[in-house]
Amino acid sequence: MFNIVTLPVMIVFVLMFLESIQGILEHAVKDLPGQPPVNFSQYAGYIDVGETKSKHLFYWFVEADNKSPSSLPIAFWFNGGPGCSSVGDGLLTELGPFRVSYSGNLTFNEHSWNKEANVVFVESPVAVGFSYSNKKSDYAAFSDAQTATDAYSFLVNWFTSYPEYLKNDMYIIGESYGGHYVPQLVQQVVKHNKSPGAQFLNLKGFAVGNAWTDAYFDNKGSIDYFHSHSLISDETYKSLIDNCDLGHEFPIDVPNTSAKCNNATLVLYNMDLSGLNVYNIYGPSCNLPYNNVSTQEIMNQKTPSFPASAAIDPCLDYVTPYLNKADVKRALHVSPDIEWTECSNTVFNKYAVSDILSSMLPVYRELLQTGLRIMVYSSGDFDGRVPTTGTRAWISQLGIQVKKPWYPWVHGGPRESNTGGGQVSGYAQVYEKNFTFSTVRAAGHLVPADQPKRALALFHSFLTGKPLEPFEYPARP
Repeated sequence: MFNIVTLPVMIVFVLMFLESIQGILEHAVKDLPGQPPVNFSQYAGYIDVGETKSKHLFYWFVEADNKSPSSLPIAFWFNGGPGCSSVGDGLLTELGPFRVSYSGNLTFNEHSWNKEANVVFVESPVAVGFSYSNKKSDYAAFSDAQTATDAYSFLVNWFTSYPEYLKNDMYIIGESYGGHYVPQLVQQVVKHNKSPGAQFLNLKGFAVGNAWTDAYFDNKGSIDYFHSHSLISDETYKSLIDNCDLGHEFPIDVPNTSAKCNNATLVLYNMDLSGLNVYNIYGPSCNLPYNNVSTQEIMNQKTPSFPASAAIDPCLDYVTPYLNKADVKRALHVSPDIEWTECSNTVFNKYAVSDILSSMLPVYRELLQTGLRIMVYSSGDFDGRVPTTGTRAWISQLGIQVKKPWYPWVHGGPRESNTGGGQVSGYAQVYEKNFTFSTVRAAGHLVPADQPKRALALFHSFLTGKPLEPFEYPARP
């Protein structure tokens, strides 16, 4: 029997639950154009954040491809930039369940990360992808601190709409400038989890791929990578080292913050790297030999597949026209007058330069004391934008002891060279304090796009906390 005190409380709870269910139903993705049949549910729409709820952050949630999705972890994915889309890059180009084909339809990605977890792709900050604000002032400036604050509000408000996932193990993941987004968002969660009255989030760990972390080490790492891979001359190498203040420059292969460095990099990006895709130095590039042929001709030539995002390769951009189709926007509950772009110039041009150049090493040192599972993964081979040389250098500054020394790892499957099973998939090193560094062989900046099967094995290892399987030669008959 209920007393007069508990009854009103229960009524409020029921009303909140019904409101939550109604919100979920309104965000259910149905009749997505060109979608193949799937066995999992999807939701997309906006979560309102900010003091006046003026900011509307877009998300696309794909439940786990599992009979009981609510039993699996929940992961939130953030692409970098700053200013690039988690939907166009993360979901439709890398680790999501779909790829956009040349015909404008969706094909199924059999190595989607929702095989292992429920995944929410978040367009952050405001002005990225489909995210927007009602206030003009919200577009005036962008910073790491504001991005982290809004992203934390997104998480809390998202769980209000999906309370059944509050009990699940939660992870925050991202790549590239996610090297700033992710650890600072984790920092916010850890802080608020200790605050009385704040919503507790069951955060278990975080992972970042090809993470822009420390300007000095990442820039020095790129120069060393270019030189060691025979992409630049001794003279160019020396000029960059002598003229660029590496701790105060943007990524070294783009127009930079100082005149001296800009002059030194003219040869780098106008000559030495002009015919290459710096995000995948061994992958096809639009500069050569495709600069005089149409996209249709490229498709007819059946060239090797590579990322379809405009910032990575503008030759094969099927994502932008797909996401800007009126029927796609309707299915995703997006306002028809919002034009989706892969990366926002508004965000990048107005992002605090001091934040882009700041080091995340103090944040890592703080988070290493929390016991959270941490994985930093890197292409290891093909990425010139944030190469392994720089990542290894900044990890060495953390002062954590090696628990399992550098070793080659392999993903499961038949030992056949044409499938990748039984082949060296990358390298890993396990440290104390629950920290793992791993590489993925033959991948560029967008690891899951280049090596989807290996990336999924990496994600499985991260979620389970089990070390990547060491490579061993097959037993001789």
